[in-house]
Amino acid sequence: MQTTYSRRTHSSISALSKSARNQSASKLALRSAVGIVLFLSTVPMIYLFIRAAQKPFGQSVDLLFRAKTLQVLGTTAILVLAVVVLTLIFGVTLASALHFVRLPFRSILIIPTVLPLAIPSYVFTYTWIAFVPGFSGTFAAIFILTLSTLPYVILATLAGLRSVDESQIEVARSLGLSNYEIFFRVVLPQVKGHISAGVLLSALYTLSDFGAVSLLNVESLTVTIQNIYRASYDRGAAAVIALVLIAFSTIVVIIDDRVKNRTKAGEAVKAPTSKQVLIESKGTRLITLFILTSLFIVSIAIPFYVLITRFLDNRVTINWPDLLSASLSTLLVAAIGAAIALVLAAPLGILLSGRSDKFTRFAQRIITVGHGLPGVVVGLALVSVGSKLGVIYQTIFFLGFAYALLFLAKLVASINASLARVPSGVKDVATSLGANPWAVIKKVVAPIAAPGISLGTILVFLTAMKELPVTLMLRPTGLETLATEIWSSAAINRFNEAAPYALILVLIAALPTFLISRPDKADRMFVNESMGSEK
Repeated sequence: MQTTYSRRTHSSISALSKSARNQSASKLALRSAVGIVLFLSTVPMIYLFIRAAQKPFGQSVDLLFRAKTLQVLGTTAILVLAVVVLTLIFGVTLASALHFVRLPFRSILIIPTVLPLAIPSYVFTYTWIAFVPGFSGTFAAIFILTLSTLPYVILATLAGLRSVDESQIEVARSLGLSNYEIFFRVVLPQVKGHISAGVLLSALYTLSDFGAVSLLNVESLTVTIQNIYRASYDRGAAAVIALVLIAFSTIVVIIDDRVKNRTKAGEAVKAPTSKQVLIESKGTRLITLFILTSLFIVSIAIPFYVLITRFLDNRVTINWPDLLSASLSTLLVAAIGAAIALVLAAPLGILLSGRSDKFTRFAQRIITVGHGLPGVVVGLALVSVGSKLGVIYQTIFFLGFAYALLFLAKLVASINASLARVPSGVKDVATSLGANPWAVIKKVVAPIAAPGISLGTILVFLTAMKELPVTLMLRPTGLETLATEIWSSAAINRFNEAAPYALILVLIAALPTFLISRPDKADRMFVNESMGSEK
């Protein structure tokens, strides 16, 4: 009997030891995969540093401090600052109105705040140039980029507002506080992290934009990099300016991180415990409806009016085979990019979820910096790196890889947010029963997190469809996408020729945009952004 007990004890110890070894091996494999992904994601930055270092120091200094460069820096800073201020004011105001004001057909009224995500900035620009002759310059660029990025702030703020316990508002109201006092003293401190997430996306989008500012004759950093590369093929000079753009992006990320560290918005997300508190004021309702109507006109009605009228005017000369080919190419390369991004992002999202050691914090910082890499910078780096890779250069798979690197941070954030929704007790039970980390992920975590991960993948797919600078730089010879066809026609003011491609792109992008931007889905996209600095 004692012998049997000893055998059972030995067997249990052996099983536990085997389980521990399996878990250790799984963790090592995961960290190895993450290390490879982190290296790949830093390739553009490494290349730029090497290329910039090869340029004589004196020439780099002269390039950075010449009057033209300083003017471009000032223009870029004005663009970012103006767009951030405007999206912050209008985004928070509209999100608060949509959440708190009693409005008829609320689900319909949110459409004008969502659909601009389906319209690339260069399509916005093209339609407004066609609608208003002479439309150009810095103020025009601020207008277009505000329209393009306003949905990020609105959706992020709405996600934060839905996390506020409405009973707190009821208590504050019972104490005699006005609606404005309640908002600034009770609500706003709890949603600062979410607002900051939306503003960060707005700022980074503005920094990385190429199509809108180029069509509007505004020389920002992205346009300067592209012009240097195309005019003289001086990749050293382009790399130096690109590093300045990366520095701008890093500063924006650091400011966002400081804001998040000063708020506790991401520490305690609570579900509402009572019925939503609504504002009944007729005046407030009318003002809200007026603003929403105005937004609908400038961001949806006018662009669609231009696209449809130009499309109908051009119906006889449309090259249908080219239109079909460009549409299929767009869908194909975007799908490849989303698939590669999912493969690369999965180990990062798994590692960053629920962990806080030195390695994960380092990985988080790398990904955060990568979030701010503009398309023109990634394209510039991969042009030089890819040209040395031979057979895979200028293939749709290399273009898809470029998309994956460019939008990796978006999918990692979505995966991290989805995994954060998995109850820790479920994972602990599975682990205690001897399941290795991979089995826990496959059988327990994945089914729960799959919807949020799918949304993140759709977001990458949607963004890749609209990407312009990377596509222009890295597409295979003879491959045309909807974005490149729009650009080639709009750049020389052939608006009728661009209309069919622009209309098809917007219509294709509209459905996934609406899906990922539904109120219940926005939480999955932005909750992690507001909590990222707390990990």
